[in-house]
Formats: sequence, structure tokens, C-alpha cells
Amino acid sequence: MSFRLLKNQLKSVCVGQKFQRQTQFTSGLNRKTGYSSLAKAQELYTPGSKLHGYTVLRQKQVPELELLAIHLKHDASGAEHLHISRDDKNNVFSIGFKTNPPDATGVPHILEHTTLCGSEKYQVRDPFFKMLNRSLANFMNAMTASDYTFYPFATTNKVDFANLRDVYLDATLHPLLRNLDFTQEGWRLEHADPRDPESPLAFKGVVYNEMKGQMSDSSYLYYIRFQESIYPSLNNSGGDPEKITDLTYEQLKRFHAQNYHPSNSKVFTYGNFPLEDHLRHLNENFSEFEPLEKSLDVKYPIDLSESKRVVMRGPFDPLADPNRQHKTSLTWFMGSTDDIYQSFCLKVVTSLLTDGHASPLYQALIESDLGSEYSPNTGLDNSSPINIFSIGLQGVSEENLNKVETIILDVIKTTYEKGFDLGRVEAILHQAELSRKHKVANFGMNVLYSVTPGWFNNVDPLKMLEWTAIVERFREDLKKPKFLESFLEKFIVDKPLFSFTMVPEDAYGGLLDISEQKRLEAKTSNLTYAERQSIYELGIKLLEKQEEKEDLSCLPTLEVKDIPKSLDSVELQYEKSKNDVPVQWRVAPTNGLTYFRALLSLEELPQDLHPYLPLFADALTNLGTNLHSMAELEEEIKRKTGGISASVHNTCSPDNIDAWTLNLALSGYSLDKDISQLLTLLSELLLDTNYHNHDKLRTLIRGIASGSANVIAESGHSYARSVAASALTPASKLSEVLRGVEQVKFINYLDSFDDESLPLISAKLAQIAKYVINTNNLRVALTCGTEAVEDNRVAISRFIDCLPAVPSAISKSDKLEYFEKVSLPRNMFYSMPFQVSYAGIGIRGVPYIHKDGAALQILANMLTHKHLHSEIREKGGAYGGGASYNGVSGIFGFYSYRDPNPSNTLQVVSKAGEWALLNQWSQRDLDDAKLSVFQGIDAPQSVESEGMIFFLEGISDELRQIRRSRLLDVSISDIQSVAERYLVGQKDKLSTSLLGPSKDWINKSNNWTIAEVGAFSNVDTIDFAEDGGAALA
Repeated sequence: MSFRLLKNQLKSVCVGQKFQRQTQFTSGLNRKTGYSSLAKAQELYTPGSKLHGYTVLRQKQVPELELLAIHLKHDASGAEHLHISRDDKNNVFSIGFKTNPPDATGVPHILEHTTLCGSEKYQVRDPFFKMLNRSLANFMNAMTASDYTFYPFATTNKVDFANLRDVYLDATLHPLLRNLDFTQEGWRLEHADPRDPESPLAFKGVVYNEMKGQMSDSSYLYYIRFQESIYPSLNNSGGDPEKITDLTYEQLKRFHAQNYHPSNSKVFTYGNFPLEDHLRHLNENFSEFEPLEKSLDVKYPIDLSESKRVVMRGPFDPLADPNRQHKTSLTWFMGSTDDIYQSFCLKVVTSLLTDGHASPLYQALIESDLGSEYSPNTGLDNSSPINIFSIGLQGVSEENLNKVETIILDVIKTTYEKGFDLGRVEAILHQAELSRKHKVANFGMNVLYSVTPGWFNNVDPLKMLEWTAIVERFREDLKKPKFLESFLEKFIVDKPLFSFTMVPEDAYGGLLDISEQKRLEAKTSNLTYAERQSIYELGIKLLEKQEEKEDLSCLPTLEVKDIPKSLDSVELQYEKSKNDVPVQWRVAPTNGLTYFRALLSLEELPQDLHPYLPLFADALTNLGTNLHSMAELEEEIKRKTGGISASVHNTCSPDNIDAWTLNLALSGYSLDKDISQLLTLLSELLLDTNYHNHDKLRTLIRGIASGSANVIAESGHSYARSVAASALTPASKLSEVLRGVEQVKFINYLDSFDDESLPLISAKLAQIAKYVINTNNLRVALTCGTEAVEDNRVAISRFIDCLPAVPSAISKSDKLEYFEKVSLPRNMFYSMPFQVSYAGIGIRGVPYIHKDGAALQILANMLTHKHLHSEIREKGGAYGGGASYNGVSGIFGFYSYRDPNPSNTLQVVSKAGEWALLNQWSQRDLDDAKLSVFQGIDAPQSVESEGMIFFLEGISDELRQIRRSRLLDVSISDIQSVAERYLVGQKDKLSTSLLGPSKDWINKSNNWTIAEVGAFSNVDTIDFAEDGGAALA
């Protein structure tokens, strides 16, 4: 369950599980059977046809997307239904409701949580979370957007689909909405220790703490305050913690009755399951409802007939430059989103203005160092009835605020007068065309995300699926003089605008604490003894409910027998190219695309260069070369490829968690005919990147460093787990340096360099290139169709010829020793400007090939769903918490997310092993865990991902099959055995990390090492201790 809405992008995170997976798409539409099935469907679902209580309104075949869209309406209730028929086994279901928030209490968000806490048919405490491990779904969630709420899932299993559809429909249409569930998920007054009536009262609640965490993210805060200012008719649907405590149980129930009704719903189905099955089951659920006299209530932003300006205060970022903490933006309204063609043109126009190194606003605002990066609201937002275009900056000094506005207006006016570069327009269209051909696995979910915002605002969902007709019209209109520039004249040049600025306040976080304390005092100061007793009794009652053993037999489930015993292997081929470079081939239908990947070994790199590696990877695609500017290169990359990327990849050996590999990973894809151009461009980036382009380097570093605290606030549990794991294995320490808190601190350290010191950084990057780029370190993987193999083999040979064929200049004896000797202290606390905490706890496990790995993986899942979810989330009030086991790294971890009570979490985790050993596990518990684990293992994958586990991790299909069999064979005695051997009595071997606000108990006397925010542990000045520890200078 999640509330994530930034611009028009929905991001979902399921607590304890991440279900957004890459899945297999098999297009049958390249075969006659696919075309004939769509033709048959067109004949069957003609407008006016009656099907199971529904009337077909319209249908639309979209050949370029290989789908047939069918729009229907339920006769009795008026519910709308959009079905996308496509030959894709990964089927999607969603039911959504228009939920305009009446105030900022977060009632849509809290209702989203509470509906999933039990329904008439499934009267268990939280059937949604229970179904997470009784299903093979590759996506399950519920999400609250600004003006609608929807409940989607995706699965390839037909029985699973029916089970989840039934649970979702009963949850949304017939929820129990118990007061106890409201107090648990929304907010409540409760004693700090619920069992001690003398302990102080406090605000608690899952959503309350979730939104306190959201408000700790200054980017989110900027965006939501901007939205509230420009769109006052739409209140904060997620909820403002200052207002959440005003929501009553009666208001929650009333909001459900008014909005969660078929007449106010929109249902989406996608895939190759029969439409008739969907309609039959939906009709059975909808027919009992009387239609509501309710029209779609579409909300609009403020009147902008004249310019308006708003200034608000926000938090101070301790990781950022104290003199550059302002955020500011300008906004224009750009016509109705129901004009699909105009909206498409506006996407092109605004992209030309803002996207990439060649865009005029990027050059004028970011490359000029006026700000560190675009403001959080920058871009075209078409999720509302009006296209809203914003452009702004963050990391701005106070004295430059007015200058930002002047430059934005001047650049747009100059662009209008001089015109756009039509070559850049072609690059955008080429990217869109490649994206259409690129078969992503979660295509159905992407379609859902694309149509849902507009559909709830009266935009025609069938028109939103058009592509070819729009592009053809656009190409014709491009021939008209000043066609693209006319949109600037129509909507921006000399037109009224909305200016929104947020200024930093050092005491902002403290003021929030004071405000919360005042609200608490207002609600508690005049309580009678009877009222206090009632609060105490409610807390006890909630505890008893949370600890109650439930009968889950009412819930549908798949069985372990539904999991195939054998792995779906793919055929891989291997050969040696020039200079004995190993090449892995995956030959399969790819829709005319070739996917390229390469690994360049970094294992011999000196230790002082390791922290620079993420910056080096970014530099390859951001600095430009000695031959071309980055603007020129980027446009050529867009015209000829689907993109080129570089990153750092490290992993453990499958047979030894203390052995690690480190590589520079390169990837890209293009049309088969363009693979030579892709490799030519990549060669130029590798061999000729201008690391001494100090202006670009400064811009790159500042952009990465900007908003570091927000990055951690969004995924604090991941950072906390990384810090904890770094004390346990060399590879985990390496991961922390490359992408953890230490990397965040390192990039901020580099950002503190003055311009005169930038050559020092350039020299480090150039040194990395010298060591890394040669064919001695190279491995290649290619995925393409049979018809492209020979041409690709020639292209790869030419690519290898371009690279130096020299051995690494570093001998084995000089190999990095730091990560083998040094570990951070086992109890690390990082003070961060958050209102809630993030915890990570780790302990060593075993290598991938070890037989105990399977049992540890199942144990982590069982602990999460049968124990930690209840203790950390339901009782402790954290937004999320659980256990995980990484089979590759061999780390058994625990975590909490947006946690108001981290001391409770640490106490629960310290006893988790004993609990697992003594708990009376049932066979159902074990089977549920296996189903949950195999959701990820068997999630279908796209063709570009096939063979990548072996290429990147060194794990063959044979090893994966052994692991699969062991997972299926895990017994309850195996679970108890690994719990006893790896968790019980291992307190001294645990490594713990906390990120968040300071607590009285976090101090040196309790063996905590407290790190100052922004203080980088400089790896160049490490004092090695005798015992293998280190003093971090």
C-alpha cells in the first residue's frame, strides 16, 4: 500500500515486498494466430453488444501496440470497464474510484489502507498482506493518487487471478471498516507503552507515521505545497500529519459510502484471459448495487488570468551547501488534456526545452551553475484536466532567485524567436519508436498507469492509446512554419504565470516537533479520567487484536504443487571474439532490436579510486569527448539508439561470500541495423571522454549531490541495511562505498571542492579509464534475432579492434586490501533531519551454493509475514518492517521503514531467532512462504534479461535449478535448524544501523558510533588497526 505521487508518476512500494518485476512478453501478433484472434474479438465485441450485464460502447484496434481495446459499461450500476486484449500472459486487473479529498486529513489514503484490513467475505485482520504469500502475483498493491484510488495486481496464473480479483472486489466494495483498523492504520492516541497507563500519550498510526516520513523529504514537501497552492480544489490526498489527527472514524465510513461504489468506479483488465470471465464475475459483484446519481467530479486548478506568486518555508538540508538551499519554479497552464494531439505536441515542445544537454533551459540554468538540478515539479504534468508545465531550479542561492525567473523567460522567448532544432525533434520521435518496439514485461501495468489519470478526468482512454495516427499528423504539421514555436506563443510567451518558491528554515524540523506537541497537548490536556481510561483500554484491545491467532482458511490460495519443479531455462551460446574476448549470445525473437551488454573488470583497481567509480560511470555519458560536445553526442545517441548507459556492478562469488567481483557494466540497445553506430558511439565515450571538462564535471557532481537527504529519506531502509551489511563481508563493504551512505557523503565531499581543485578529481577519473578500458578486462553479451547474428558478430569484432589490447597495469599483489580488512563499527547511527527512523540489521549467512541458503531464504519470508509485520508495523507503528535474505551476498537482514519506534524494532529483531525456533509452524505457514518466494523467482522476464543472471552474477541455470529444488524441499525442521544455528544466540554477530532523529538511548555508552551528517570518511586517510579494524579519519 502506498502513497507516492510526484508530478504525474505513480511509484508503488509494497511494504516488505517489491513486486514490480520484469516479466516475459510473448507477442503472438507476428503470427497469423495472433491477428486472427484479434479479428475474431473485433467481430465478437461490436458496439451495442450485450455481455453479462455489460454493453460494449466502443472498440479500437491499435496494430502498432498489438492490442484491441474494448470500452464497456455495466448496465445496472454504470461502472466503466476498459479491457485491453493482447497476447500477453502477464494479466492485469485494477479497480479504481474517483476520490477527491475533501480536506487534508488523508481520508482517501487512510481508507485505502483500511479497506484492506478485512471484508465481509474475508474476515481476517489484513487479507491483503495475507494474500501476498498465498499467490504467485508479480505485482500487488493499492495506491492513492491526488484524485483517485486504485487497486491493481498482475499475475500469469488464471486461478491466482480469480482469487485476487475476488479479494480485491470484496475489500473495496464490502470492507468491514472496523474502528480498531482505523486507529491502527490511520491515527490514534495511545500510551507510549500501551500496557502502561502511566506512560505518556502519543500520536500513533501507520499512515500518520508514513506521512511524517514523506514530509521529511524536502522534494516531496516542495511538490505537495506547490500542488496545494496551484490546485486548492484538490487537498493533500496522502494527508498532512498536522491534519490527519482531525479525521474521525465516522468521516472515514461516510467517505467510503460516498465514493467506493460501482457507479464511481473504473475497472481495467489486460492480457490474454477471456473478457467474458472478467465480466461475469464483475456483474455478480456489481448487480447488488443500486446506481448512484453521481457524475464524475473533475477538479480544476486556480484561475491564472493574471500572474500569481507564492513563497513558503521548508526544511534545511544539512548535506547541501548552506548558501544554496532555495527552490523556485514558474508554471503555465497549457490547455485541456482531453486534446490528445495537442498534449502530444506539448510533450515534444517541453521536452525540447528541458531534456538533455542540448536543451536551452538545461544549458542556461544548470550548466551555468545557477542551480544544482531542476525543481521537483519541472516538466509537463498531464495527470489533471489541464496540462501544467513547470520549470524551476533547486540548489539556488537567495540572491539568484530573481535571476532564475529572468533567465527562464528570456530563454523561452529567444527559443520562440529562433526556433527549435528539427534534428532534436527527430531524435525524440526515434526514441518513442524504439520504446514502442522494446517489449517490456510490465506492459500491462504501464498501460494502466498511462490511461488511469486522464480516464478519471474525462479524457478518452481509447484516444490515449493512439500512436501512428498522431505521429503521422505531427510529421505533416512539422512542415508548417513555426509549428512547434506556436505553442510557446499560445501558452507561455507574455502569458500569466504562477511562481512558487520555497525558502529554507534551519528550525523547520524543530517547529514541526513543537507543532505536534501542541496538537497533542490540545487533545490531551482536558481529558477526563474516564476518557484516559478509554484510551488505555483501546490500546489494550488493539494489542489483543494484533496478537490474536487467526483462522485464515477463508482466504483463497494457490498450492506449492502449482509451482513448477523445473526452471524455464534459456539457451545460451558462447564463443571467443578477437583478442579472445568472451561473448555470450542469446538468440531469440527481439522485434528487430539488438541488446548489447559488456563488463570491464575493475578488480585490480587501487583502493583510492573505488569511491570515484560511480562518478566515473556517470562521467562517461555526461562530460562529452575530445571530439564532440555532450549535447552533440546525446542527440546522436537518441537518433541511433535506445540509449547507452554505464554503471558499476559488484557481486559475491556463488561459492564464497568473502570473494567479490567488481565491473564497469555497459549497456545499450538499438535497431539491428544501427548496432554498428551504437558501438561506434560507445567506443568514443570509452576512449575519448574529456575528464578535464571541469564545467561539466562541476555540474555533474552538484547534480548528484543535490537532494542527498531526500534520496535517503525515500529509501532509508535500504541505506540502513547497506551500512549494517558493510561490517559483515568485503563485498557488502564495497557496496556501501559504491552506493550507500558512504557514497552519499563522498559525493558531497567532492561537491565541497572549489573550482581550483577540480583537476584533482579529473585526474582520478582519467586514471580509472587508463586501468579499465582494454580488451583484457572485457566480456560481452548480445541478445538478438537469428537474422542479426552475423552482422552483430562483425560489429563486435570492429568494436574490440577499437579498444587497446593491453593487460591491466596493476599486479595481483596490488589488489585492493581495504575491503578485506576494514568494516564500519557494528552499531552505526547517522543523524538525519527526519521525523521517523530507518533501521537495518544484518548477520552473515552462507554462499549461494550452500544447502542452508534455501532454508534461510524461506525463514526470512516466514518471519516477515508471520511475526515482524505484526510487531513492527501493526504494533510498532512503522510503515514497514521485515526480514530478507540475499542469496547472492549471503546476508540475512532485518529492516524497518519510517519507524517512529526504532527501539521496539531492535528489541523485536534481537528475539526473532528464538521466536522462529519456538514457534509452532504449520505446513500452511511453510507453503505460504514458498509461494511468496517464488513470486520473484518465477516472475516472467523480458527477452533482454534472459541469460543475465549468469552473465552478471556467475550463477548458471544448473545452480539455479539446484537452488530451486532446495527451496521446494525446505521443511519445518530445516527452518528451525537454521534459525537456531544462524540467529539464536548471535547477538554479538549482529551489525546494526539506524538513520534518523537522535534518541536519548543512542549514545557511546550504549556502544553506538555516531556519525556526523555530511562528514565523509576519507578512504585516502585510513589508519589500519592491528585487529583489522580501522579508524576512519
